[in-house]
Amino acid sequence: MKRLLLAISVIGAVLFVASVPNTAIALPIGVAVEAIGDQLVSDQGVSGGWPGEAGFTGSIVAGLANAYEVTGSVDYSAAAQLGADHILDVAAGNFYGDEAYALARVSAITGDPSYGNAAKTFYDSRDTYAYIADFQGTDYSNAVFYVAQHTVAADMVGAADAGIWREGLIQYLSRVADDEAFYPVQSLGVATWALAQTGPMDETRIDPFGLIGEAYWEDVALNDLLALLDSHQVDSGAYAGSFYVRFDHDAPGVGFEASGYTEDTVFGTLGLIASGGSADDILAARTALALGVNSAGDVYEHIWSGGASYYVYGGEVLQAIPEPVSLLLLGMGMLLIRRKHRSD
Repeated sequence: MKRLLLAISVIGAVLFVASVPNTAIALPIGVAVEAIGDQLVSDQGVSGGWPGEAGFTGSIVAGLANAYEVTGSVDYSAAAQLGADHILDVAAGNFYGDEAYALARVSAITGDPSYGNAAKTFYDSRDTYAYIADFQGTDYSNAVFYVAQHTVAADMVGAADAGIWREGLIQYLSRVADDEAFYPVQSLGVATWALAQTGPMDETRIDPFGLIGEAYWEDVALNDLLALLDSHQVDSGAYAGSFYVRFDHDAPGVGFEASGYTEDTVFGTLGLIASGGSADDILAARTALALGVNSAGDVYEHIWSGGASYYVYGGEVLQAIPEPVSLLLLGMGMLLIRRKHRSD
């Protein structure tokens, strides 16, 4: 049976590294990369996973793969490969979206096709339509996140049904709305990231007949996603450069902030990067996100207020690092990324 990670289980069941106010100072990007990478290497278990985060190994491994590409550190590539081996052992051929993506990334950095081939076998050996339909049993933000990861991974490994995954992502995105998903803007960001990498961002409509989607998507096409995403970035004042949680820019509930969460900002940033967002907007987001990383390599759930810190946040931060050439051109000391607000 397909493994589904329900958002509610993430909220209530995962251990975290720390839950303290964030007193981090923005680090130079190279220092931040090494701080996060070194922490992930030192705390990795002998089997290849990380304590308390069994369901998030894929996101951590993908981040380490990217850190290796940026730094050239063999410690990071070795940890990524050990993590990929752990995924193969534990998942038994049935992968979360971020696990399949991690396997594709490890094949890319090691030149070993066996990891990507395992993901391809997974995609080519099942009823893709039924598998995608099963995500209806979870929150739409959760569905969008994992289907987006599957979409990119299936495209990377050349799966026969890669296009079907992309279609499924568009349909799940059409179900996202402020009162129909936990993290609307985060969903928009990760979907834009995946769609921009796997096909044309053209006039294809998100909900072409207005039959299944939410009102937010009326007449919205793929080539509108960048502008929509840009409209949900905080322009100035408190939490400038971060992204809002909801499309209406209200706080999601009592005790929550309207913006400034690391994951919303991370996936908004990734969406901007993948779809050709402006350098100024991307830099503003990275400048904000740098405040969520401390010298020990911890990454916090809220950039300014701190809160919980998980290994997976560090892995996701590392995924948003620019390629080495871009890093040199930017010459900046800013950093990035995480996923669902797991302590909410």
